Amino acid sequence: MRRFFLGLGITLIGLVAPVQALPPSDYFAPPETMYSFADFWVVRPLDLAVLPITATTWLVSLPVTAASGTADQAYDLMIRDLTQHMMKRPLGQFWDWENRDQSRPVVIKFTDGYSMAELSPEQERKYRRALQEHEARILAIEREVELPEKDREALARGEERRWENVVRLLLSL
Repeated sequence: MRRFFLGLGITLIGLVAPVQALPPSDYFAPPETMYSFADFWVVRPLDLAVLPITATTWLVSLPVTAASGTADQAYDLMIRDLTQHMMKRPLGQFWDWENRDQSRPVVIKFTDGYSMAELSPEQERKYRRALQEHEARILAIEREVELPEKDREALARGEERRWENVVRLLLSL
């Protein structure tokens, strides 16, 4: 019996040992489907259920907030923010919405160098996705073996121009 458990233990260690942790990526993208599902079926109905309560609270507190000059602030806090959270926020995006007004410095790669830009979280996500697509296009051009060198260079230059236009468009939004 001891030999059986010893053999079973050694087999399990042999199966588990080759498993290694994946290296951390520079950009974490959560599973959007899961968050979108929870947002649509749980969070937004809760927002809708809470809205009449907050609107009634704002209405009841209006004489006090109007006298103190904070009626606009109370409206923003109790009604406007909640309705924007429910209607304007992209489906399944909770954290970017909380930081929607905060921009972060991001290093942008160009053909002749690098540049810094202040991007919102949404712009940063679009930039990273576009950069992955650009790198995949350049890699596809480099992998093509039947393409003459002159055409390969022309395609690469065209892709670099396209990339710069995409970055300019992204920065203009």
